[in-house]
Amino acid sequence: MKTRVSALLLCVFLLLASAAPACAAGFDREVLDGVVYLREYVVLDGEFQGSWRGTAFFIGEEGKDPQYLVTNLHVIEHFLATGGGQGESRLYVVYDENDSEEAFLVDYSKDMDLAVLKLDQPTDKRVPLCLELPTQELVGSTVYAVGYPSVADVAVDALASYRTEDATVTTGSISRLLTESGTGRRVLQLDVSIQGGNSGGPLVTEDGTVVGINTFGVTVTNYDTSGAVTSEASVDYALNVEELIPLLDKNNVPYQIGRDGFPYLLVVAGAAAVVLLALAAVLVLRRRRAKPAAVRVKKSPHKPEPSPAPTPQPASTPNVSRSTPLLRSLSPQHGGAAAPVPGQPGILVGRDSAACQVLFPEGTPGVSARHCSVSWSEPTGEFLLTDLKSTYGTFLSGGQKLTPGVPCRLRPGDVFYLGDPENALRVELG
Repeated sequence: MKTRVSALLLCVFLLLASAAPACAAGFDREVLDGVVYLREYVVLDGEFQGSWRGTAFFIGEEGKDPQYLVTNLHVIEHFLATGGGQGESRLYVVYDENDSEEAFLVDYSKDMDLAVLKLDQPTDKRVPLCLELPTQELVGSTVYAVGYPSVADVAVDALASYRTEDATVTTGSISRLLTESGTGRRVLQLDVSIQGGNSGGPLVTEDGTVVGINTFGVTVTNYDTSGAVTSEASVDYALNVEELIPLLDKNNVPYQIGRDGFPYLLVVAGAAAVVLLALAAVLVLRRRRAKPAAVRVKKSPHKPEPSPAPTPQPASTPNVSRSTPLLRSLSPQHGGAAAPVPGQPGILVGRDSAACQVLFPEGTPGVSARHCSVSWSEPTGEFLLTDLKSTYGTFLSGGQKLTPGVPCRLRPGDVFYLGDPENALRVELG
């Protein structure tokens, strides 16, 4: 028996060991398939003025051909200055040496330095990248800036500079999350190198999700009393991807927060768990079989009576408590207040004081007038959360955005938020 146990444990170890290389931390090269070289050809009064370049990345639903791209507004500033789509200048995405197509402006935000572009039709030459809303837990974590910086081609005369394999990847970490003075926009401070041409490219995590848009850098120079330079330090910034969401929602542009599917490590860990459960079952059966032998060696005139079979118990249902279903706000402005949740149609959450039972103040960022509804299902012991076509969306704690009008089942203790993680709420039984 000991030999069998050792063999099973060895199998578990080998399974986990084989998974380690596949799940090792590092840059997800699939990101390169979502990044594209963007060029603007500037023409004014029939005369070619020059061309400028930058980086863009595709967004959309995972597994589907993308049509929409994101970049910085300053990447296409010459295009806009010469009339935009009404002028003679044009924007092109370049896939390869002899493969490019025109891109069209959907919308832009001057304050956020963001622009959304689209192709005439979805393309199978690139894949969409998924988004991830940054949290304080990301501070100190490894991130990668991807793009086509012009400085790379100045240093070395490359034969090509626009294919996926020509994109430059620089690595570093997030130093802090902050709000920029004056503009109010949320940015990520980095120790990642961002150069000209890098602008508009994605800042991604090791999971390959986009947390920021590479935007600008600042060089701080120190001088001595004679005016000589004593030191220089560069600080680079990426626009927090949360600033992109309102622009996408406003124009009904599809996007995805978080990636589908289970990581390979979870699959392997699940297999290992199955093996361990099987091992536990073998041990239990072994012990049960050993008990009659132990009883027979006792000096007793009677054979031991077999233990009565356990009486089958009805399967437990989620609704094991008569507790009151509650919706508790985790937002500081509510001080932990909770509201009882009835069955359908439930209660409303939002800024409409005449209709909502859980009320957010007028002007709360990320919260619509009638944002969502929450109801209690007595038969299943679950809560039903439904987004009511809100402007900024309703999200589960893991960042998954709900489809408007489609109920999502929640278990007691689950957390969700409205537009911004600060507008968090929890369903519970009190």
